[in-house]
Amino acid sequence: MLKELKLYYVYVMFPFVLLLLGSVIFFDAIKGTIIRNPHPQINYTIFCIIIIGGLLIMRSVHLLAREARALAAFSEAIRAETDMATLQEMAIKFDGAIAYVLRMLAASGGRSISHQEQTAIEHELATAKTRLTRRNALPQYLSGLLVGMGLLGTFIGLLATLNDIALLIGSFADLDMSTANPLDVFRNMIDRMKAPMASMGIAFSASLFGLLGSIILGLMMVSLRRFQGDILSLLGSEVAQHIEFALAHGGFTYSKGALKLGLDKLGMPDDAPHHILVRPTRPIDLATGEPGTFPPGSSGVGPFEQEEAAAVVRAAQAGVTGGAEADSAGLEAQVRVLLRIEERLAESARNEMRALDGALDDFQKQRGDMLRTLAEQTESSNNFRGELQRVGRQLGSIMEMMGKSNANLSDQISELTIRLSGDFTESHRIMLAQIEEQRKLSEKLQK
Repeated sequence: MLKELKLYYVYVMFPFVLLLLGSVIFFDAIKGTIIRNPHPQINYTIFCIIIIGGLLIMRSVHLLAREARALAAFSEAIRAETDMATLQEMAIKFDGAIAYVLRMLAASGGRSISHQEQTAIEHELATAKTRLTRRNALPQYLSGLLVGMGLLGTFIGLLATLNDIALLIGSFADLDMSTANPLDVFRNMIDRMKAPMASMGIAFSASLFGLLGSIILGLMMVSLRRFQGDILSLLGSEVAQHIEFALAHGGFTYSKGALKLGLDKLGMPDDAPHHILVRPTRPIDLATGEPGTFPPGSSGVGPFEQEEAAAVVRAAQAGVTGGAEADSAGLEAQVRVLLRIEERLAESARNEMRALDGALDDFQKQRGDMLRTLAEQTESSNNFRGELQRVGRQLGSIMEMMGKSNANLSDQISELTIRLSGDFTESHRIMLAQIEEQRKLSEKLQK
């Protein structure tokens, strides 16, 4: 787990670093877009949301890495069979979303647990999952907010475009083509068409920045949720293994006690049977427990006291009886443990069924809410499409009016050009006549 933490950092931070690198590369283009934008406030807001969302996601990754390190250290301590006091101290020192789960595991380790403790551990595991999920609520909201800000900038730009086009068309009505200079008319029209184009720049730039920021934060959230899922999976495995060991711990204790029960009753050490068997003895009458004699011609194995031999036989007989009683007690204890495990499993199955029924009810409610939400979104989309169609028709009408105005303006300019050319021809003829008269007058004066 610890080996993959740096890899998760790379997964989460790579889209944000790529965004910053692209911003540096295309800084001049972005700067020019903002400078030429008459209302750049919406773009500034989008940039701030992107930076805040990226920082929040990186903070969440840092906190998750801290949770993962603590969980990995706790798991390694359990594998190394660390004493419960050390485990409890480790759990108390850690403070995070999964801290309470680790503290409950450390407090209930090394012994059997009741059904209430098992339920409390499972409930705390679900609570830790909820806390980790709630931590990512704000970055997820900011990712969706960027799309909304892009659409808001689009609508603001379209409204400004319609207003500027209305002003442009209104300016044509105030022109007197009979007295206006055509060059001034063209120059005025070109100057007034800059405003609608700038407003369209507001719309498209806001949509571009908003969608790009939403994509980047969405990619970061995918890696963050994967990291969170791996931590919860490892924590769930630790809890399941802890519960399994706790349920088996009671049966293991009873079985061990059953094996030692005969020796405990005799007040002998654990190695007493081995100690007795390795010592040389005389033949013993097993029926009476009294010492006997070696058969004629046989050699003994060494001296041994009569009282000690009798004690050995009585101990053996008591050991056999105690062993049978211990086996019986151990079997009864194992049966009780199995019955208790069966009761817990049955209770867990009932709880799972109740939880499944509750989850099914919640799913049906969520499904109904989702269907209603989809219906509302469909209705909103239809309304939005209708508004766009209406705006498109208005833009078409405006463009048609502009086309007609341009046609009328072209006709007037053509008429004015023809009139100017006729006036120029007449002026040229008059000028030639005046030159001819002046020449004749000069000739008369010379004569």
